[in-house]
Amino acid sequence: MTTGAANRIDGIDFWPGFALRPMFIDHLPENIFQYVTLANFGFSDAAELFVFLSGVSVALAYGLRFLDGQMLESIRALARRVFTLYWVQILISLLAIGFLIVLSTVLDDDDMIDDADRDTVVDTPLRGIAAILGLTHQLAFFNILPLYIVLLLATPALLALARRDRRLMLLASAAVYVAARVFQFNIPSWPVEGVWFFNPFTWQLVFTVGLTIGIGLRDGGMPRDARLFAISLVLVVASAFVVTNGFGFMPDLRERARESLDISKSDLGLLRFVHFLALTYTVYYCGLTRLLARTPVFKPLCVLGRHSLPVFAIGSLLTTVDQVVIDTDAPAVLWTITILAAGIALQYLVAHVLALRALTAKARVAPAQLPQI
Repeated sequence: MTTGAANRIDGIDFWPGFALRPMFIDHLPENIFQYVTLANFGFSDAAELFVFLSGVSVALAYGLRFLDGQMLESIRALARRVFTLYWVQILISLLAIGFLIVLSTVLDDDDMIDDADRDTVVDTPLRGIAAILGLTHQLAFFNILPLYIVLLLATPALLALARRDRRLMLLASAAVYVAARVFQFNIPSWPVEGVWFFNPFTWQLVFTVGLTIGIGLRDGGMPRDARLFAISLVLVVASAFVVTNGFGFMPDLRERARESLDISKSDLGLLRFVHFLALTYTVYYCGLTRLLARTPVFKPLCVLGRHSLPVFAIGSLLTTVDQVVIDTDAPAVLWTITILAAGIALQYLVAHVLALRALTAKARVAPAQLPQI
């Protein structure tokens, strides 16, 4: 991994930027590129990568300060981040609903809002908006930020355990995961009956592993073990074999596996989690980040990763636009490719502008830090 000018680790900026690509692609309907994203080659997908990297980033941005005794400063910084995530979640949810209502009225097409997620807000707006504000009602594809908010709120408790021993933090996290799976508890949704799509009590395990790795980077990172790499590689290949229907030679293998293997996304199935760990270690052991750093896509994806929140928000809103177009029987494939290309370009443009603003702000501050002569 290389360190950028802003004292950031480029590899940790690159992978969130990478993870947001398949997340954006997978959320667009009628999309031919969905067949080449991570979910087509293993039990886990970009969601695990995004949550894991969030844990790594939180450890570097807030966790190390907490462990060094700056607990109040770290908690205040976490609270500010939680507030930012919260208002972004509310803003994009209300913008998406408003956009659908306006188009439904203009086109006289109630099908655009004929959905349990949308009807809740349209039919009973006061109750629906209250539910959105309380995060108990989440639109489809708008449900990962609430998970992140809950994980950040739990971070001080996790870091308090890590101050004693990182193994204690991991053990407590694993215990919560097991309890959530055994007793099947989750945060209930309202007013639509159900539970959160991303169960925070199970997904916190991925986040905690990220926290642990992030804290460990100060001590040199994970060791490279050839035996562990061999085991991880076998697990990755075996997962790809199942998901691809035996590389095309065993039809329906994937569907049969869904019925018998623990690969639930909502509750973070155990095999899903194990596959993600194996894939992560395989990538780490191979030094793939260093290899990708030599490619033309590395720096643009680093820029996207450094500004992942606005990039994610734009992608979510563009997903809503694409769903509307599909509902109106437009040329789906061609339109979705257009939306995909334009969306990625727009996301990069916004991230690039934000990066330039950050550099400009840093340049303005720098002269004031020079000694007076």
